[in-house]
Amino acid sequence: MINSASKFDYGTLIASSIHEVKNSLNMLLNSVDQVLTTTNQNDSNIKLFSQIQYEGKRVNDDLIGLLAIYRIENGQYYANIDEYSVHEFLEENISQHKIMLRHKHIEETLECDEELHWFFDCDLITGVISNVVNNLFKYTKDKLHVCAFREGDYLVIKVLDNGPGYPEEMLIFHDESDHQKNINFENANTGLGLYFSRLVAELHKNKGRNGYITTTNEGIDGGGCFSLYLP
Repeated sequence: MINSASKFDYGTLIASSIHEVKNSLNMLLNSVDQVLTTTNQNDSNIKLFSQIQYEGKRVNDDLIGLLAIYRIENGQYYANIDEYSVHEFLEENISQHKIMLRHKHIEETLECDEELHWFFDCDLITGVISNVVNNLFKYTKDKLHVCAFREGDYLVIKVLDNGPGYPEEMLIFHDESDHQKNINFENANTGLGLYFSRLVAELHKNKGRNGYITTTNEGIDGGGCFSLYLP
């Protein structure tokens, strides 16, 4: 029989291994970025490199999500809240994907008041935005629109595309019903990315209000719309 101490050691080993793999993958992705930056658009290998970059970023996001979920669920991570310019934050996040988006001819737009500031965990929200954009890369036709605004006591960040939209089982609403609570990674009712995003949103609390996410098909021309609400 395995005692609880052994289980904890095993979990720590897995978390450390994920961290090491993630670091190695980041080095690989940086090399691919350099290749794409210096490669002519008409090069016959450009599509291959773009696909490698997409798959690499997707795996990297999954590793980040798994590591964060492990730490959050085990009480080892607490939101590091600070004040940020929302426009600068989103602009920087989108720029990290520009090479990949350019090679698939995806037009990206950002709509956000440059004076808008908010308090949140920069690293965690970066992980959420990255995961959503990488998922969008696979499904959108050719448009990515990110917007942010204040709605009552919440900062709302929306990521919209003009793809086929979310399948019914991945639609998430926030109407004080049990729908939001039914997101369950263990039961595979949703993807790892949405489960991670929900946990990150819920780590953000202010004056009795919790953050939350929604997904709808009210994006561009009926495409997907991911929304993150931060109190």
